[in-house]
Amino acid sequence: MGTPIYPNFLSLPPELSDPERAGALILPLPLDITASWRRGTDDGPKAIIEASHHIEYFDDEVGFDPAVAIGGIATQLEPELPTDPKTATVAVEAIASNLLRDNRLLISLGGEHSLTYPLVKAHLKKWPELCVLQIDAHADLRESYADSPYNHACPMKRLMDLGVHVTALAIRSADESEAPLLDGNLRRTFPASELVGRVTERLEEIIDSLPCENLYITIDLDGLDPSVVPAVGTPVPGGLGWFETLEILKTAIREKNLVGADVVELSPREGLHYADSAAARLVFKLIAYQAVKRGRVE
Repeated sequence: MGTPIYPNFLSLPPELSDPERAGALILPLPLDITASWRRGTDDGPKAIIEASHHIEYFDDEVGFDPAVAIGGIATQLEPELPTDPKTATVAVEAIASNLLRDNRLLISLGGEHSLTYPLVKAHLKKWPELCVLQIDAHADLRESYADSPYNHACPMKRLMDLGVHVTALAIRSADESEAPLLDGNLRRTFPASELVGRVTERLEEIIDSLPCENLYITIDLDGLDPSVVPAVGTPVPGGLGWFETLEILKTAIREKNLVGADVVELSPREGLHYADSAAARLVFKLIAYQAVKRGRVE
């Protein structure tokens, strides 16, 4: 690994972190303006990038170096985001729209989950036929929360308003007002109580529930069990295990065309740096599985 020298994901040298050539682009988005419990997700992107400096470049599961295989991983500088939820939404959509390219995977690091709505909007401009795979403890289907429709409790409802299909995994917390929206024409929910411990036998059903070829994955880290990622703003017991999560991601990326992803809601805590590591390694795995799908690049 060596000593971190370059301030980017994995601490990669210039030849593997050139945004003009890279097959993956990391976008840190330090947004934390609508959190309803513990604040701190604005520190999430930095913590994930710093934790990535301690990941071995070689991935023993796929059998190669994902950074080399995908043609490099570039990291954007953190933008300064507005503090008003609606204005921040417009800004994030514009930033992401300017970064999207064919054959370059954009992975955004949060920051709170409200980011997903403008990020998906940006991807929809380039890939109009797009479905979303949501890993999350919460339904995030509120019409409005804390007087804002752009709250972190609302992004999946905003996507449904756009006509985007969402398949949601590991949900185990929802308001009564959200219950009628959990399943329908635009949404399929796999509650944690019916999924955890049974992922392998339900993988085909999960993939079949996604009617689009193009896929966007949003990972709210509280979708994983707190034993895996304890440092989140709103933890809920009973989530996905590490290898269950990887099995889902690997299968979805193999079967669909992944065009974008986000990893959100890390709220770093002193003494819980293994949460930062888990988040960084999830990003690393997304890139590794994407490299497998595209075919190894020498």
